[in-house]
Amino acid sequence: MNSLKTWLEHRKTDDKSVLSLFIQGYLCLSLICFLLLLLPISNNGNITLVDHLFYSISIVSTTGLSPGTFGEDYTLFGQLVSLFFIQLGGIGYMALSSFIVLRHFSKLPTLSVRLLKLEFNLPTKYPLRSFIISVLVFTVLLEALGTIALYIGFDRLGVETPFWYALFHSISAFCTAGFSLSADSMVAFKSDWLISTTIMVLSLFGSIGFIVLFDIWLRITRQRQKISQTAIVILVTTFGIWMSGSLLIYLSDLELLRQGWLGLYHAIFQSISSHTTVGFNNYNIGEISVGGLFVMVIIMIIGASPAGTGGGIKTTSLGALIAVLISVLRRKQHITFLKKEIPKTNIFLAISSITFYFIILCVGVWIVTLLDGDTFSFVSILFECASALSTVGLSTGITGEFSDLSKIIISSLMFIGRLGVLTFGLALIAKEPRSVYKPKIEEIAI
Repeated sequence: MNSLKTWLEHRKTDDKSVLSLFIQGYLCLSLICFLLLLLPISNNGNITLVDHLFYSISIVSTTGLSPGTFGEDYTLFGQLVSLFFIQLGGIGYMALSSFIVLRHFSKLPTLSVRLLKLEFNLPTKYPLRSFIISVLVFTVLLEALGTIALYIGFDRLGVETPFWYALFHSISAFCTAGFSLSADSMVAFKSDWLISTTIMVLSLFGSIGFIVLFDIWLRITRQRQKISQTAIVILVTTFGIWMSGSLLIYLSDLELLRQGWLGLYHAIFQSISSHTTVGFNNYNIGEISVGGLFVMVIIMIIGASPAGTGGGIKTTSLGALIAVLISVLRRKQHITFLKKEIPKTNIFLAISSITFYFIILCVGVWIVTLLDGDTFSFVSILFECASALSTVGLSTGITGEFSDLSKIIISSLMFIGRLGVLTFGLALIAKEPRSVYKPKIEEIAI
């Protein structure tokens, strides 16, 4: 531990070094996962190297896209390895490592603090020690409760290994990974309200983020008089997105409309699955209308919330963008959300994140279209790329049919999505310290 302390204290903590170390951490996790899945004891021997790589990145990034049938491609040992890395990728390797560091040191080193704030997008002033402990407590508690509920559901349906199914799907749902031991995801269990509802609740808790869970806990225990503005923005946008998304998906698909209330329930499941980026489906995505797919693409792009287990541009970025729009239309001098002003730095970060997200998405779609555009429709390729970059894992069923080069592009999108597009952009472009030079102002036509 002394050598670890020395390394942490002497490691550079400038922006570039922290970003590089953060990316290297996830590269190492992906590589270790890849090597373990290559072991004969892990797989059934019918998987190519590219597919192994695809699986490992999908697992560590908690995306859930599969080039084959996960439950059949990997043995029990391979599934255990995958579940470990899903858990590690879901709660973030820095949360676990920081917890270990705190058990041996009185406070977190500067490097650990900066990595934590980078991984969870935490505000500048935040109680890190309490936050780290809450991450692990909430994770264990919610996944345990989810396992119990799912065990009851799987057991009464006669699943051969109900406890393993329950544990695996509980962790996969809370970490918004979307990996399933069933060949058709949740389609076989769509009529069981306990299983479907548990999956939805777990994914919602995982996607709203540990900031919200921590704030609510502090409010319940009266350690704080009210929850933070970040938590309010997350809760408002989350509720609005999955409710409106459910209705739009339902109205966009004739088959769902014919099913009545059951169809609406399925639409709610798919809306939550797209929004939380959990990636489970209880309905054949390939059979959903183009209008329904378009709605799901939008929801996937928006994604989950900061400091959670999901991807996308984040609900807070959308909230900030909506606040900008409303403030401009009403000719306000200040940008506000629910009567509270949003700092300009947050606005700039939100706009930059959204812009860079669409640049990466467009490049990814363009390359995959060049490679496999003659084989698959543009809508299917767009859906697949958006699902990868937002670490969702939903697919129209074409993932395994892509060429190896397209799979590598999709894998890259998943990796970038797990890092966060802005984090990736900063690591790619930033070369110098923040500039303090103030240039001259000159208006341009908008």
